[in-house]
Amino acid sequence: MDNTSQDFKTDLKRRARRAILLNAVMRWESAVVIALILISTAGLGLAAWLEIFSWLPMWIVLGAGIIAWLALFVSSLTDEQDNARAVAAVLRESCNPGRLRSPKLRTQMDKALGYRDLLTQAVLNARVGILRERLARAVEPVDEWIEAIYRLASKLDAYELDRVIQQDMEAVPQAIGDFKRRLAQENNPAVRATLEKTIADTERQWSQLVQLRDTMEKARLQLESTLAMLGTIYAQLQAIDLQATERGRDEELRAEISEQVHQLQELSLAMDEVYRSRAAQR
Repeated sequence: MDNTSQDFKTDLKRRARRAILLNAVMRWESAVVIALILISTAGLGLAAWLEIFSWLPMWIVLGAGIIAWLALFVSSLTDEQDNARAVAAVLRESCNPGRLRSPKLRTQMDKALGYRDLLTQAVLNARVGILRERLARAVEPVDEWIEAIYRLASKLDAYELDRVIQQDMEAVPQAIGDFKRRLAQENNPAVRATLEKTIADTERQWSQLVQLRDTMEKARLQLESTLAMLGTIYAQLQAIDLQATERGRDEELRAEISEQVHQLQELSLAMDEVYRSRAAQR
């Protein structure tokens, strides 16, 4: 796992914990309980101040209300459905398809996030106990998988809309041909030497462009493949029962997901390397 992926994982956990905490505090049930506590204690406090009642009922109601709110707060923190929704919202914010300019890539990213939600729901639908725990562990690397898909999609998005690269893909081969034709007609040794160096430099540029094009094509195919794999993993997860987990199928599934993450991360690093090599030759 590279540093960028590790930073993403740490940041996602931190933001998810904050989202879960805010959800527990801000949910409408909490607001209702707090409102009832305020109204009840205010009314009883006023009655006690007017000496209609003693102060004791107000303190009893206040204490009971605080206990009720704390119970609701704790139950919210442990509500798996609510927590899953909070984490999904944080992940969708980090890997927002709307930031991609390509309609196709936005659709693919939406599809990946949709599969992620289905996988999470499949785990929550499993029986509470060992089976759910093992399935949860099996799909634990899925968020890293989604992040790797988003990084890949972002690089493809930038490449597809890079006008300089697209122009160079057309202009550089033409330039090489022009330089070679001039070289064939040139007799001046100094000019020939300059043309030969220019041709060599331009051919290196073309080599980098071809490498970049091939790497991006590989990335497109890998993106299609990984989306299909997400669907396959979802289908396999649905079929896993306790006996299958005892045979280690859940660990195999986790290994398959981790391998997909590794492949995408390796491809993303390769894309970065090609870009750096191209930039160094400018």
